[in-house]
Amino acid sequence: MKVGDLVGLRPEIHKGEFMLGFIIKVDSDFYGARQAFKIYNAERGQGLHSKMVNGIGPTRDGIRDRVLVLWPDGRWEYEDSKNLEVISEF
Repeated sequence: MKVGDLVGLRPEIHKGEFMLGFIIKVDSDFYGARQAFKIYNAERGQGLHSKMVNGIGPTRDGIRDRVLVLWPDGRWEYEDSKNLEVISEF
């Protein structure tokens, strides 16, 4: 994903319709993390609650970019890169 690409917003994100727009700016590594504290294989009797952990593991989505998109109706909006699909690259 880079400036000038034509992107589409996934239909499940925006009320069932597919929207097209142009990328104006990309802020890399804006959202997310590579690792998180997690509870693995908790068994009865361990006494673990939500603030206690027993391991570190990878996150589901990892690190994502924040993308400024110009939509056809003239709106400028920041979107998470996981919600966008690249239609064409220039």
